Amino acid sequence: MPMQAEQWRGVKQPIDVILADGTSSQVPPKALDVLLDNNRVLKFRRTSGWVTVGVDPVRSRRSSFSFDSYSGPERRRSVH
Repeated sequence: MPMQAEQWRGVKQPIDVILADGTSSQVPPKALDVLLDNNRVLKFRRTSGWVTVGVDPVRSRRSSFSFDSYSGPERRRSVH
């Protein structure tokens, strides 16, 4: 029996992915996060189209940026 519209609220649609081994699948959003963290995804589909990992911007749950690793010029104004 199909789900009613009110039952779909809060249910995330599966995401189309192409895995590193070339197979295609549909995975829940949380599984996509795990697969991305483990470098297992070549491409996945957004509403705007296919995203190629390593080419297109992909947001990560865990940022690899740390203020200690920044080596650019200091641009904040000093307050005394």
